[in-house]
Amino acid sequence: MGKGYTEQTKIAVRRSRTTALLRALIHVIPVGVALWEIVLNWNTYFVGYDIYNFAYYQFGAKVHEIAIEASLSAVIFSYVRYELMLGDGIPFGALFSGLQISQASYLWSMEFWGTISSRTISSKSKLCLLSVVTVSIFLAAVSGPSSAILLVPRLDYWPAGSTHIWINITSESLWPSSTNISNVPTQCLNANTSDLYTFACPFHGWEAIQDYIYTSVNSVDSEYLALTGGVTGPNWVEVTGHGSQRRLTIQQSLGYSEGYDPYPIAATTQQSVVADVLTGTGTLWLDAVSNITTSGHGSVLQRQDAVHAINSGYYQPYTIASCASDVIRGPQDDSAVAFPLPPYVDPSMLNQSEYNDSILDMYSFVYPGITRNQIFDTPGSLTESRLKWVELPQDPFNGSAIGAVILLPRLTENLTQEILVCNLGAGWGASLINTSSFAAGTTFTTSVTDFPSTNNGSSFNSSRASAIGVTRAESEANAAVIQYNPPYFPKKPVIITEAWATYLNPFISALNTTVIDALMSTAQPVEELTPVQQTIIARWALAGLLANGLASIGATGTLQGDIKTVVKSENTTEWDGYYWFSGKGDMFIVDPEESRDWVKLRVDSTMEGYAYNIRGTSPKVAIAFLLVYCIIALSHALYAAISGESTFRIFKNCVLIIGRLGISSTCWDSIGEVTALAMNSTPTTLLKNTCAGIMELNVFKLPVRVLAVRDDEGDGEHLELVFGNVDEKDVKGTPIKPNRVYGTLPKMAKVEKNE
Repeated sequence: MGKGYTEQTKIAVRRSRTTALLRALIHVIPVGVALWEIVLNWNTYFVGYDIYNFAYYQFGAKVHEIAIEASLSAVIFSYVRYELMLGDGIPFGALFSGLQISQASYLWSMEFWGTISSRTISSKSKLCLLSVVTVSIFLAAVSGPSSAILLVPRLDYWPAGSTHIWINITSESLWPSSTNISNVPTQCLNANTSDLYTFACPFHGWEAIQDYIYTSVNSVDSEYLALTGGVTGPNWVEVTGHGSQRRLTIQQSLGYSEGYDPYPIAATTQQSVVADVLTGTGTLWLDAVSNITTSGHGSVLQRQDAVHAINSGYYQPYTIASCASDVIRGPQDDSAVAFPLPPYVDPSMLNQSEYNDSILDMYSFVYPGITRNQIFDTPGSLTESRLKWVELPQDPFNGSAIGAVILLPRLTENLTQEILVCNLGAGWGASLINTSSFAAGTTFTTSVTDFPSTNNGSSFNSSRASAIGVTRAESEANAAVIQYNPPYFPKKPVIITEAWATYLNPFISALNTTVIDALMSTAQPVEELTPVQQTIIARWALAGLLANGLASIGATGTLQGDIKTVVKSENTTEWDGYYWFSGKGDMFIVDPEESRDWVKLRVDSTMEGYAYNIRGTSPKVAIAFLLVYCIIALSHALYAAISGESTFRIFKNCVLIIGRLGISSTCWDSIGEVTALAMNSTPTTLLKNTCAGIMELNVFKLPVRVLAVRDDEGDGEHLELVFGNVDEKDVKGTPIKPNRVYGTLPKMAKVEKNE
């Protein structure tokens, strides 16, 4: 770099593989960073629970964008220089295309359209020129956002291992088609204070239903409650289990049809033993992976949330209750009792059954297997709500799990007994369950219904969790909607026996009453409630009790297997956290024969935090854009390094046109250098009247080349911009030769000044 005003003569084109390779190093940094970003995201790199300054990442992405633009400009300039010096020339409109790499407006400028419509160069050369320019401008526009997408860590749930778990209980015992009392502790019939923590009892957790009723009834003014008959309760209430916190969801069932119960209530909660085992698995996962180091990754302890999910093979109870009011006319009333139709039963069955005498205010079947006076004599205090379970036959009560009759409180001298007649449905529905444990220590278990498709192809799951554990478990649970639409869902119906159902309503010594009486009188004495309010509370109580009771089945089961260990250098062993975190296989080792009939479930673990990953559309699109750039830049660098003179004569396709750009030159890649070249060139009449601007599109179609022109004095040669086709006879000048020195000036004619 000189300090004077006189430029030395210089070589315009060099043929040197070493020089060409050195000048291709402009691609090294942007290509290297792009490939690093791609590999980083492809391999899932966990950063941690927080990143402290997003501005640094944005600044780095911007610098990378500038480097990519410089790299793409080098590709365009190489092509333009070759066509100017050694090719057939380029349209005048493409002369400055390399300088407009960052301006998308060039694509609708007169220069670009003049280049497109020019007929002065071959179609192949034009196509290659337009491809190089258009693709480069497009990549320059998307490279910055693509780099930012891949460079800035994203807050999400990221894979953190998977394993199968085993529970020492069979599937048929955990999700039976009919309940039995063989595994229910006998002390569950009396809910004494000391027995309240017997987690295997079907009634355990009934207080959560009481909380639900109290919150629902007392959330609005009593006058409004009397007017509407009921309000929407909370999304869920918490049930504390042996080793987990579950959520009991109670909602009005969708799909009400005229003639049926207008307010059927559905309920569901997680299977107790599965929730306990899943929570325990999450605790073991944390202990196993807390000490691993991941070569620069953030610690797994530096997370916002950890979710452990079971996405297949898991079922939980779904129940539904329909109720109607009725009356028993004294102890001598021996007429049969009518029960509401099972939910979603085809009304045409009413005309096909011998029990088609409906005496309620909704579709119902009369069941002659029990009379009203038998119900009238149900044991218990007359001043409290009493509960009578009734096993209903599947013909005609197809889909019913069990019937229930609630006898409302009455005075001894009053022989008229008001009752609530209810029909309950129950089944095991496929679900997605997960446990979420925040870094602060809060842990809860929730689930989302895994709705199947109907036989006509439509889906009942309008808000299915597409990736349980990839979005917040709490948000999924709050948005979940209970569906109860047999035979599509739940797929596995369950029949409830009267002997088992008795355990749902034990006597509570601490309260000196039964569970059903405590629930019915949660908000206020039952006799002060309207008939509509009474039936609504009865539905809440029965649907909740049955769902919660079914969830207790198999509660004595436990997580089985020995945890996989690894031997340390000091001959000590510890849990193999690396193996669990990688998800390569099962962490629990069980005996194949012993575990053959056990329940086997797969647990997928995820962590919430900042990380790099290709999950989602945007990272994949960003990777695709950067890969296209890398291919172009590396192709240019590779061919620039290996090309020689024979390459120019043999290959004519577009790819190798870029390749033969390996002839090294750095001329005319700035406006100043092009201006100096134009000033040293002989004026042409083709540019007449263009000094104040160009309005004609045809001007940009003119072919232009750089040719060597002999000086008027001496043997030197200088370079000029020459307009016109190669085959025009009046075009002066010869093609530039590699490794030849150019730079002398033409003789300047003296212009006489007119007086």
